[in-house]
Amino acid sequence: MYNKKRKKMKIFVPPIKSQGIKTKLVPWIKDVVPSRIEGTWIEPFMGTGVVAFNIRPDKAILADSNPHLINFYNGINNTLAKKPH
Repeated sequence: MYNKKRKKMKIFVPPIKSQGIKTKLVPWIKDVVPSRIEGTWIEPFMGTGVVAFNIRPDKAILADSNPHLINFYNGINNTLAKKPH
């Protein structure tokens, strides 16, 4: 059950905004999802990615039907992959 008395948690906000963003649901989702996810987190309706960015699974498949969102995050991923660590 969602703990409303919990200290205000830091929520990682995605770099883009969209209608239907789940930012306000993140505290509740974090309360009902195990803190350690075994296997792969699958998110078929990624949207801005706010849930996955805050759940922070070790392994995830993120998908969305909006090609603009997918291209945006693929662009970030490709840019980061090219940078030396």
